[in-house]
Amino acid sequence: MRKAGILMPVASLPGPHGVGDFGKEAYRFVDMITEAGFKLWQILPLNPLGYGNSPYQAYSSRALDERYVSLEQLRDEGLLTELPESQRTDTIDYQSSQLIKREYLWKSYRRFKGTLDYADFVSQKWVRDYAVFITFKEHNDNRCWVEWPDEFKNYPETHENWLQEQFAETIRFHCYVQYQLYRQFNALKKYANEKGIEIMGDMPFYVGIDSDDVYYNRDYFLLYDDGRPEWIAGVPPDYFSATGQRWGNPLYDWDHLRRNKYDFWFERIADAAKIYDIVRIDHFRAFDTYWKIHSSEETAINGEWIVNNGHDFFRRFYRKYPDINIIAEDLGDLRPEVGKLRDDFNLMGMLVQEFNFFDETREHQICYIGTHDNESLRKWYRDMEPKEKYAVSRFICRKYPKIRGLDRFLQYCLDSRCEIAVLSVNDILHDYRRINLPGTIGSPNWEYKITGFRGLSTRLKKIKEMIKAANR
Repeated sequence: MRKAGILMPVASLPGPHGVGDFGKEAYRFVDMITEAGFKLWQILPLNPLGYGNSPYQAYSSRALDERYVSLEQLRDEGLLTELPESQRTDTIDYQSSQLIKREYLWKSYRRFKGTLDYADFVSQKWVRDYAVFITFKEHNDNRCWVEWPDEFKNYPETHENWLQEQFAETIRFHCYVQYQLYRQFNALKKYANEKGIEIMGDMPFYVGIDSDDVYYNRDYFLLYDDGRPEWIAGVPPDYFSATGQRWGNPLYDWDHLRRNKYDFWFERIADAAKIYDIVRIDHFRAFDTYWKIHSSEETAINGEWIVNNGHDFFRRFYRKYPDINIIAEDLGDLRPEVGKLRDDFNLMGMLVQEFNFFDETREHQICYIGTHDNESLRKWYRDMEPKEKYAVSRFICRKYPKIRGLDRFLQYCLDSRCEIAVLSVNDILHDYRRINLPGTIGSPNWEYKITGFRGLSTRLKKIKEMIKAANR
């Protein structure tokens, strides 16, 4: 079945407190894209934001970021008597939004009486583990856990119960926050599904060193005895960076993972599949080969490709979880074995037209003009080399003589042979701004946000005609 999807980070929605959330704007967005004919909503990771506000450097791969909680919903349920003043910003204000929501989450926590549903949720091991980890982190001035005093740093091994007793109230608060986040997101997803919208969530291949994933599972990573990563992840020099991308995530100890039947990885995917209809695994190529950099290197230039055993991984995975729908992010300069691994397990791959404009598409594929890591369509076209721009313009104008401007590119993506075609919200709006520039840290990365729906609503009326014309 041919489908059209839209890439829109939840944080980029026009939320009232400096960031998009699971509140009424998210429900209105679902209504709008349903009316326009979309069948898929692609979002970025929802996990607690870590270094550089990147959703790919999260404090946990299971917990959700508290900024996504809707204070309005808590008020409507009687857990708040008032709300903070609305702040309609055109960029995401991470610091302000967290401070505001933290204050009001504590107020709602103190009014919360507890339910059987809540008791069942917090009985999950990961919930309390995360609550303990983030409580310890906040107590230690938000430093990475490798820098904590020994009683905190070695807590998982020593089981010093007095630590939990000392911070019991804060730990319970963080459990409560996760409960509200999951409850609100599940309600939003149920609403979207009932409207015929599937939600595709993004799962990073690597986890951050400063995460509960590494804190509680150190044996699964290549670390020094003090917890610092010995070997780190990244990619060599490429289109995005002349010095490569030094991500800094600790590398997995794949031998140890295999001996333990990949339980850490399988649980990560299975948990993601519980909240998303489709799980997109970022940097899929690392199941075949991954770039290994020593942590002492300042760039990603010096490293080596290590061959992984992805076939063994996926054979075992699909024996245990045969029905989980996985998308493989198979972008970049790849060796043929990556495509074979993808195809041997019938995984849907990706094609980005900014990189491969004239390439033939396949049915079992997702087509994008650009992803969250690419230039916006408008800026990509404006900055194109003259010869390339002439060839692309000549082709697209001849193909769509009755369509105006950049909309020709949107129609070209929708008309592809691919089963799914995804348009990014900034491309729909013909916005110059991009979401992220790989290999760089800090503003304006991950700050893309719209202030309201007026412009998008107008554009979606045109997109509806285009989706219909593409038979999606």
